[in-house]
Amino acid sequence: MFKFDLSQEPLSSRELQAELTTLKNLRKDQIKQSCISDVLHAFVFIGLYFSHFLSGYSVLIAVAISTVFALVMAMISRERLLLTDKLAIAFIALGTAAATTLILTIIMKEEIIGSLVAGLTTGSIVIVGATLGRRIKQVMITLDEMKPIIDDEQSLQEITKFCRQHPQLDTYRELAAQNLRPHLTYGELAAMRKWDEDNKL
Repeated sequence: MFKFDLSQEPLSSRELQAELTTLKNLRKDQIKQSCISDVLHAFVFIGLYFSHFLSGYSVLIAVAISTVFALVMAMISRERLLLTDKLAIAFIALGTAAATTLILTIIMKEEIIGSLVAGLTTGSIVIVGATLGRRIKQVMITLDEMKPIIDDEQSLQEITKFCRQHPQLDTYRELAAQNLRPHLTYGELAAMRKWDEDNKL
């Protein structure tokens, strides 16, 4: 995922627009993949219902369980998943599948075949949420970071403060203006905050 590097020359207006276009196309593809995944999972639940393997209430319970855990896993904020994260995702997906199967079999008194298929489907939904959903979230955050700071007085004052404290940042801002970008972005402000923290150590 794109990150602003204050040690490099600032992107020109055209280069920034190209990065935005790339990210928007990536977001479009990811949303398309998410929709395909949702449709496939929905077909499984619809098939279980109309084949009389699960009741309507059981389908709703399975969907609710999978949705909650998928949303939770999608909120993982790491840019790159570590091995421990991947193990946690696998464990939670298996746990969700097992819990759904047991709830439908023991509490809802459904047949084991329908409950097992529903459980595996909920596990699949959790994995999709933890991977594709997280990537969509990261793209959305990056797109927000690329928005220019125009009318946000507090952020503009913060940039001015950093540029006064660090000549390198002031040079960066001047180069950005020369590259037809008079307004820095929220991502560059975040990079300046990190720069300021690192130089205080």
